[in-house]
Amino acid sequence: MKPPRSPLLTAAAALLCFQSALAQEVGDPLELSLEELMQVVVTSVSRKAQTLAETAAAAYVIRADDIRRSGASNIPEALRLAPGVQVSAIGANKWAVSIRGQADRFSNKLLVLVDGRSVYSPMFSGVVWETLDVPLENIERIEVIRGPGASIWGANAVNGVINIITRSAFDTQGGKATLAAGSELRGYALARYGWSPDPDTAVQLHAKAHDTDPGSFSAGGKGADDWQTRSAGFKLQRLIGPDTLRIQGGVNASSAGDEIMMITPAGIVPLRHDQEMTGGHLLGRWESDPTESRRNSFQAYLEHTHYDHIILGEQRTTLDLEFQQTRRTSASEELTWGLGYRYSQDDIRTSSLITLPDTEARTSLYSAYIQDEITLVPERWRLSLGARLEHNEYTGIEFQPNLRLLWTPDTQTSVWASAARAIRTPSRVERGGTVYLPVNAFSALQLDNAQTSEEKLDALDLGWRYQFSRGLSLDLAAFAYRYGDLRDATISGPAVLQPGGYFFIPSINSNGNSARASGIELSLDWRPRPEWRLQGTYSHLDSEVKLAPGRLPSGYADTSPTHMLSLRASLDLSSTVRGDAWLRHVSPIRNPNFILPAHTTLDLRLAWQARPNLELSLVGQNLLDDAHQEYGSSYILSTPSEVERGIYARADWKF
Repeated sequence: MKPPRSPLLTAAAALLCFQSALAQEVGDPLELSLEELMQVVVTSVSRKAQTLAETAAAAYVIRADDIRRSGASNIPEALRLAPGVQVSAIGANKWAVSIRGQADRFSNKLLVLVDGRSVYSPMFSGVVWETLDVPLENIERIEVIRGPGASIWGANAVNGVINIITRSAFDTQGGKATLAAGSELRGYALARYGWSPDPDTAVQLHAKAHDTDPGSFSAGGKGADDWQTRSAGFKLQRLIGPDTLRIQGGVNASSAGDEIMMITPAGIVPLRHDQEMTGGHLLGRWESDPTESRRNSFQAYLEHTHYDHIILGEQRTTLDLEFQQTRRTSASEELTWGLGYRYSQDDIRTSSLITLPDTEARTSLYSAYIQDEITLVPERWRLSLGARLEHNEYTGIEFQPNLRLLWTPDTQTSVWASAARAIRTPSRVERGGTVYLPVNAFSALQLDNAQTSEEKLDALDLGWRYQFSRGLSLDLAAFAYRYGDLRDATISGPAVLQPGGYFFIPSINSNGNSARASGIELSLDWRPRPEWRLQGTYSHLDSEVKLAPGRLPSGYADTSPTHMLSLRASLDLSSTVRGDAWLRHVSPIRNPNFILPAHTTLDLRLAWQARPNLELSLVGQNLLDDAHQEYGSSYILSTPSEVERGIYARADWKF
């Protein structure tokens, strides 16, 4: 089935018709007013609680209600709610998620945290999204920080930080059960229960499972990208006088189908394989009285994962320790500093695509950071100076500074600027491994990574927030980035014929390339009536990779769209019926390895509160065409799949 001749106009008309139909009946207002939304707390910019209006960064908060009403069924889908975040599905179980460009299946300049626990893989320099199994129902908010966060969070927080914050055990008392099933989301089940043994203690337990149908290959036929996950976890919170103790943990297992070009004795051929991953973690965090002028916190977590893919196998154990203190040194100054240590031990199984001289390694990371926030003029000017000093096993000592300035001329306006430097350190494979990268069925690049070092970013960010009225607000951000010492590849010799009839092209990875990127991001929130909310986001990205003589770009050039547009409409028809529509448009991606046309999608959701403790909903996703391709494959050559139209029904029961 061919898509409509003008999909964007058709979808916009459908969106307006949907709104008009829903507006016939007036019901209860949406959850928060715009004034309350501007007071939403953000902790990921300065590692302390700030309201969104006081934040000197391009910050966006995806709240639990936003996720629920969007109809998203996993975390990558929910991240599409934020401006400037590219979420391109490689299939039903893989994504290229990035902020402000340089996207890939493992986007290496984006740091992702869950309750302060890093899920950035030191093996791949990125996030294995198909193994991130946090139940959406347990998420309180997702803080998306566009721009460098390295002075606070360390290396690899280059283009942005995503911090997934789960709900307090005190806020999830009682039982909750969720069931969903449909055409693409074949099955979903969540069970959660929370209770308080005493007024100062809360406990929460949960278990979750899901099953996703594979998409379709771009060349035709059923895809290999089916996806199943299973997870369980707990959270214990206790108030010890004015202090708080939190202990949480979980186990998870996932299976994700894949078809990938592999080097075999018979040649370079596509092989199917299920990527399996199991893991578990335990995290403890203590925080002192938040009302004191001196506030301390200590966090420790232990994590063990086992990853098995046809290209690589890995067992990894990570121990992370961190202490932080925030103290008010005067009426106009507040100082935050901290110390960190991370130990990681791995055991690697190699393959015909990846080899390592040492299959076992132990690494340590030491860090210290400081952030000084100074009120220059009360309620008008605020200056923040920060830096992080970090020592890693691969590149030694790294210094990552940051400066932020905030001007609030009145209660409706915030203007801010930020200048920063951030570092992306090499992954385990990039510091000594050899990668055999299939180009096609007849040749493969033999990449020697011994010379790879850190990549650098010098960044300038500007922003403006303005609340025109009680029902209309605007958030505008602009940026100009310069990247240096980007990873590259240089062909180092003539092609060598192999017994299977294909060629190895020897090359060396180093850091000779550079790039620039600039753009704007706009977010508009309008409530024409208390029960009706309209949200729009737009992102424009202009980027260019500058190749050093004789160098190749190593897969990060031309991987992001120039334009991304999102329009959402939410309406409460009555106290029991709610409707949502979500239109998205993404401009073409013209990569040397794949060219993707623009695509437009429309999601619809209708929910009925059948009883005070029971909500029934129906969600339709990607409704404008049968299937569309959103991304290709430039580094790990998985056979790309198309995202198919889907519909699912869902029931949420509280008891």
